[in-house]
Amino acid sequence: MISGLIPTAADLAASSSSPGDVANANELGKNDFLKLLVAQLQAQNPLDPQKAEDFSAQLAQFSSLEQLTNVNDNLNQIESFQQAVNNASLVNLIGKNVDSPGDRIDFNTGDTKALNFTLDEEAAQVEVDIFDSTGNPVTTLTLSNQSAGNNQAIWSGNDGAGKPVPSGAYTFQVKAQTLSGDEIPTRTFVSGKITDVIFEKDGAQAVINGQKTAVSEISRVSI
Repeated sequence: MISGLIPTAADLAASSSSPGDVANANELGKNDFLKLLVAQLQAQNPLDPQKAEDFSAQLAQFSSLEQLTNVNDNLNQIESFQQAVNNASLVNLIGKNVDSPGDRIDFNTGDTKALNFTLDEEAAQVEVDIFDSTGNPVTTLTLSNQSAGNNQAIWSGNDGAGKPVPSGAYTFQVKAQTLSGDEIPTRTFVSGKITDVIFEKDGAQAVINGQKTAVSEISRVSI
């Protein structure tokens, strides 16, 4: 069993106990309301007891509070089970090829790399700047007449002087212009295989090419 995937009985007990009793000790729960009601009955004037309709109204409020508390507990349990189902389905992503936002290039000498990017509209000229791990420029690839949507620039692994670069981590940026010179919004993305899925407090993370990416940011999944 993957830790954190399926809630245990202790997890459900913790989630159903208490937003009112544990999470916020300053709020009154149904037990506090009942104690106040009993104390009120004990302290009332025997010669001028509380009217029956007032007492019935308070009992109705207590009943409503108890029902709302039970509904909240049930919703917490449903949420826990739903999260377990979602987590179980995300495990099926392991081993799948995906596209996700990113600009990292894991380069090995002799490789040819496809650098992926998206254009909001057709571009007359596109420049793809490649940088080494320290941020120093390596080379610039220039493309012409690129259509809107997903595009690629192929990098042979050479620097601006035509010499092969060493293996390592590189990054790339994309700039695009229309025929009139107006700048076009661009987005870079990387393709890779998911090797792991990590369930964190802020949501599920997929490990792609050694980097964590929010599952919600994955734009394409294929076998």
